[in-house]
Amino acid sequence: MSDHHFVLGLLAASLTIHTVVHFVFLVAWLARPRPAHLPRDLPRISILKPIAGVDDDLAANLDSFARIDYPCFEILIGIATAGDPAWAQARSFAARHPGLRIRIIATRPGLALNPKVAQLIDLTRHAQGSVIVVSDANVRVPPDYLRSMLADLLRPGVGLVSSAIRGTGDRSLGAALENAQLVGYILPAVVASELLANRIITIGKSMMMRKSDLQSVGGWESVGGVLAEDDCLGERFRHAGFRVMVSMAPVENRNIACPVRSTFDRHTRWMRLRRTIHPVIFAFEPLLSPAIVAAGAVAIAPGAFTLQLLSMSVLVHVLTTLVELVAVGRRVPSPRLVLASALRPFLLFACWVAAWTSRRVCWRGHRFLLGPNTTLLPLPRDGRLARADADS
Repeated sequence: MSDHHFVLGLLAASLTIHTVVHFVFLVAWLARPRPAHLPRDLPRISILKPIAGVDDDLAANLDSFARIDYPCFEILIGIATAGDPAWAQARSFAARHPGLRIRIIATRPGLALNPKVAQLIDLTRHAQGSVIVVSDANVRVPPDYLRSMLADLLRPGVGLVSSAIRGTGDRSLGAALENAQLVGYILPAVVASELLANRIITIGKSMMMRKSDLQSVGGWESVGGVLAEDDCLGERFRHAGFRVMVSMAPVENRNIACPVRSTFDRHTRWMRLRRTIHPVIFAFEPLLSPAIVAAGAVAIAPGAFTLQLLSMSVLVHVLTTLVELVAVGRRVPSPRLVLASALRPFLLFACWVAAWTSRRVCWRGHRFLLGPNTTLLPLPRDGRLARADADS
């Protein structure tokens, strides 16, 4: 009986944390204020799009920027590799929208160890706007994208704004797992961490800042040697006395047909980042998932009681994810998304286990070893590392 009491206590704690986080998110999301009115004199904005390869729906994602309702902005597309097929997509986008100010820039990869930051350094040098926006290739935006973010940036003391992200477009199980994770875990965690722990999690898929403020905190060069450049940049803004905000006007992260293996690899990489940033918190992360706690109970004490707890916990995960998918604007979720919502905790637990096995990551063909706070150490192409380098 004591074993049952222990399991029930642990599961009750996990369910309580899970419920509080998701309840806080839903209340904040549904009660989010309308964007404030903007001044008459609007700043020029430079949208920086570092691209490497052809992401899902890249052409349609780019076209969404042509529908932005804002009077003075430019789009700078950076591509670092001469043979990248994204060149053709970028040129086609510019040809379809001759009325937009679009520049395609061959960025230099040697400007920073982090390849995305290297592109952003070059793009920022070419940017003519006083406000810059970083937007990844797999991001699709609504027409009020710039106005919504700028309304937050103009609030007193705010120096950096990042967008809430919702996953859309899934046509495969891997993509459904990705989108269920974005809406059922990452988005609630980002919003709730700000409200419950005063910890702002900056997501670099969509960010806005003044160019002068970026320079005052050290510029892109200050985060060029880490892989989690977005989170580190947010911390630099906070330490400099700026407020960092999450814009509750969401943008879409398009995931359409990626296989389950790609989703596993991507989230294993992200978990390795979290492990190097907050290793103690990361060690207890599975306890935040009721389904994983209940599955552990089944493994330790299999029986009808623990199986019922597992079924109940999986149902909680499914229901909260589906409610949040509808809340952020998804239509009635497909059977694929329902299945993904049930499988998601177990896939993420596998990623968590894999994150402890190595500090190596591969990102768009670049191989690195992660040090503390996601500091980067390049690996040779064959992946082998000298013992002295590994110890460092």
